Amino acid sequence: MPTNPISRLNQKQKIIGALFSLFLLLMLAWWMGTLVLDSITPGITHIPIVPEGKDLVIQGKNLGDRVGRVYLLTQPPSTLDVITWSNSEISARLPQGVKSGTVWVSTNSPLGLRNSSPHDFIIQAAGLPSSPYGYQVPVEADSPWPTFRRDQRNSGRSPISAVYHNDQPWVFQTGKGIFNTPVIDNKGVIYVGSADHYFYAINPDGSLNWKYETGEIIDSAAAIGQFDSQKGYAPITFISGDGFMYTFKIGDGIKNSADRLIWKYEAELRPGISFNRWFEGNVAVGQDGTLYAGNTNFNYYAIHPDGSLKWVYSTTSNNWSQSAFGDDGSIYWGSVDTYIRGVSPSGNELWKDRTLGFVAASAAVGSDNTLYIGSFDSKFYAIDPVSGGIRWSFPTNDHIYSSAALGEDSNGKTNAVYFASADGNIYALRPDGTLAWRYDTGDAVRSSPVLGRSEDGKDILYVGSGNGFLYAINAADGSLRWRYDTTPSDSELADRNDLNGSPALGQTGIYIGGEHGQLVYVPYDYCLKVKNAPRCDLQANNNQPDGLGLSFVSPGGNTLPAFPQTLDPASMITLKLGLRLNNQSQNVFVCNSPIGCPSDALGVKLDPPLPFDLQHSADGKYIYIRPLTFLNPGSAYQLTVTGKYYSGGFRFGNMTLGGTETGQFSKQFAFKVSTPEISVFPLKKDDQQSTAIEWKRLAAPLPPMMPSLNQIGFDYLEWIIAPIEITQPDSNGVGKILLWAVGGIKDSQKGLVVNPKTEFILPLSGNYRQNSFIVTNQNFNMPITGIPIPFNLFELRGKLGDDLIVKPGAAVYADTDALSIPQFGPYLVVAGLANNWYQKMLVSGTFITRPFPPEAAASKRPAAIQFDQIRYLPGQNGQNGTVTATFKLSQGSSYPLNQHIASILITDADAGTAVNLDYRLNLSSQADANGNLASVTLNLPAATRLPARIKAYVILDVFPISQQMITK
Repeated sequence: MPTNPISRLNQKQKIIGALFSLFLLLMLAWWMGTLVLDSITPGITHIPIVPEGKDLVIQGKNLGDRVGRVYLLTQPPSTLDVITWSNSEISARLPQGVKSGTVWVSTNSPLGLRNSSPHDFIIQAAGLPSSPYGYQVPVEADSPWPTFRRDQRNSGRSPISAVYHNDQPWVFQTGKGIFNTPVIDNKGVIYVGSADHYFYAINPDGSLNWKYETGEIIDSAAAIGQFDSQKGYAPITFISGDGFMYTFKIGDGIKNSADRLIWKYEAELRPGISFNRWFEGNVAVGQDGTLYAGNTNFNYYAIHPDGSLKWVYSTTSNNWSQSAFGDDGSIYWGSVDTYIRGVSPSGNELWKDRTLGFVAASAAVGSDNTLYIGSFDSKFYAIDPVSGGIRWSFPTNDHIYSSAALGEDSNGKTNAVYFASADGNIYALRPDGTLAWRYDTGDAVRSSPVLGRSEDGKDILYVGSGNGFLYAINAADGSLRWRYDTTPSDSELADRNDLNGSPALGQTGIYIGGEHGQLVYVPYDYCLKVKNAPRCDLQANNNQPDGLGLSFVSPGGNTLPAFPQTLDPASMITLKLGLRLNNQSQNVFVCNSPIGCPSDALGVKLDPPLPFDLQHSADGKYIYIRPLTFLNPGSAYQLTVTGKYYSGGFRFGNMTLGGTETGQFSKQFAFKVSTPEISVFPLKKDDQQSTAIEWKRLAAPLPPMMPSLNQIGFDYLEWIIAPIEITQPDSNGVGKILLWAVGGIKDSQKGLVVNPKTEFILPLSGNYRQNSFIVTNQNFNMPITGIPIPFNLFELRGKLGDDLIVKPGAAVYADTDALSIPQFGPYLVVAGLANNWYQKMLVSGTFITRPFPPEAAASKRPAAIQFDQIRYLPGQNGQNGTVTATFKLSQGSSYPLNQHIASILITDADAGTAVNLDYRLNLSSQADANGNLASVTLNLPAATRLPARIKAYVILDVFPISQQMITK
């Protein structure tokens, strides 16, 4: 008899229902079992740090009422003597001499023995807390500012009152930018590093005490250790981009640097994992004296006070954040891999919490151990220190580089959190994450605010801004107390006034460093105590009128109050869109989407007409107008800019998706073009020598995130640039110029010399008019701090004086596809560095030049070696081609390859422009048996588009010793 189909269906449904019911019962049983297991499993939650010789206190749950055992992780494990035991707390005695370790608990319950998970502990260094400042870590006891954020919680808070001592501001000039925080010893000596490679000790009067040259830039704060009365000195530990952590003696009677060095630790280079090994995370001192610092080799280091490695923790990107410490010795820091981490004293991960942005800020630990830290995703976070869970977040309108300062009440309880954002604002939050006030500086703020006290006991917040001002703000209500302009009077440095360093508070005043390379000292309340004090301003700078504005932005990133009356012929025009309402900047932007922008979203007209390229920045706030030819000297122009502006949109990381059209704008600007001071282009070349320049001090302030990522990294670049070919000007006064640039390195005897290991070998071709120039390179890779950036365009503009110093207003502009950047591309998109969501990363900035010594060999024809012959092998069937030049030595001479750079440049013989390819990557040199240069080969990738007629230049260092036509 056939089976009823409906019956079969009902049977299947019953089986499925029974299985589902069984599944629910099993899940319920598992859940109940988990609850039961959790209720009886012992757990250690917290082991507070205790001084040596005191009993270890173990706080936990489900420890039971019967005395069990406490095990110390040794080989084999040993047990500790139990002093007291309760269900939530155990005290046990440590063996003498134990300074750190790991313990676990085994309970003795009716259900049998059960073990907790292991938990680390450390013992506090002797003599803590210290007097007079109550430091809980072994730093110099009477140093007013021994580390980046002063104390182990990174509170950025000082108890010193702002008493004016009738002294004056002073400035100490270093050779390059300062992006780190000074530290100050008990005698008032200030210690700071610079991008010029030097670590400086500066006397309280602003004079040099001593300096030490490292092998690379220094952009991290040092740490002053505990004074050793037996040895008669305190140690200071600092780090450098050369990959070393150094510990020096500081104190009286030490005459030279060789006598100061105690030890140095070298970080490893990790080929294939990271791009370099720069120490860049400020030095932190743990409660037991361990030294901590991050590195760009994707490692975070814990170093014993004697310089030996304690442990190393690997991340997946650079580590710039300084550690903060919980009261159990837990270590907290952020990483460029977007994570904030909690790590145990032995280097084991406790938790990690991901943000949608790089994390460069350092965490601050509140009185209840809450962590406060900002991210490049434009949010500021409060984080649970045990679980890593986010308690709340606060949004700003741009990325956060700044670390927080913590206010506290009379009972030591955190009652306010202060931080800054690159949106230009300083924020004061209550501990629950609500806004108390904000102060708008009008420019990006990367400086970390610090807290001091007024004479009447009220909190004062000090912070630097990208506009060059040091601000003193009344912390109670966010009103301006005073501001001091640190902008150098030197016209060359005036456009490099970003105060990206953070303040340190000494006994008598505030110390802060900036992009100009100056350490600036301002006495406490100098602006209030001295009538009409120079550089001081007591009026809030937020006095710009409400409404929409388009402001001119200098190549160094300064927003000018008015459009310049005069521009140079090679100028690039950058405008900033801004809207102010109720005396506060609003977040508005031009249409910044790959689709959907109307045809009239942005328009620019120059009268008289001139061809130009029009772009907008990744955040939609900056408009780049790049003339493709020279502005005509002596002519008057009118610039008209029209468009629509948007607000709102969906924030994803630091990028804004979409937005609502909010209004329209139309602005007109009139300007004239300057006439040249000299009529002849100052670079020269003859058969024996060329005039060369040193190109240095690159700054890239736009987009605003760029200095946060790499300001001091750009400042490390130094090139030697010399002409390869200069044509006579045509009827319009425009001539062609072909330049060759190679990386240089400092020699203590010779100054800047060519660096045979350089990553920079490139041509720059373009035009000059009188002493103005526009030169470019296209479609090549340029390594920046080791990361090969594939540029679509790299351009230099300026006006060169007859002293070979470029005039203020020199501009650099670069264009790259954001997603093409190795490893970091997708992160940079989420970081908001690509316009139209994911397309171009556009970088704008400035540079300076100096004359390369005419007696230097790099720009002269060498007598020791001559060109022999050149051989061209064209590529066939998709294979690469090559151009090889061979050399012959003069009788009895040498030309060591390891001291020179040999190159071949191929050009379009008719156009006089370089063939665009990656010369650094495709050049290779060969030495003879004695190490002398024998030949150089230029590889021609199969995809290289070769001109109809090819001229090849054979170049030694930066001088072309031969030019040859090549037949295809």
